[in-house]
Amino acid sequence: MNSPVQIWRQHKTLHNYLNKIGKLLVWTKILVAPQGFENQVPYLVGIVQLTEGEKLPVQIVDCDEKDLKPNQKVQVVIRKIGKARSEDVIEYGVKVKSI
Repeated sequence: MNSPVQIWRQHKTLHNYLNKIGKLLVWTKILVAPQGFENQVPYLVGIVQLTEGEKLPVQIVDCDEKDLKPNQKVQVVIRKIGKARSEDVIEYGVKVKSI
């Protein structure tokens, strides 16, 4: 587990990505998740290119795989990452949703 200070430092820059628009380059469905993500299986991840040119590996939320298309417009959102125990600090990170 990361300390609350480490988590706070990592989260200081999340607002820089909030609501940015990009396009979905490639994606895949995760069927076997790493520790902490077992409750989300299956889930989608992909590579998104933001309008500024930066590429991000992100989880895709709020859509089905059949609805995804190459170069589809997506928006960056902030969501909870993984499943925290009651005594842990809840971690948030960037994900994308289709627009």
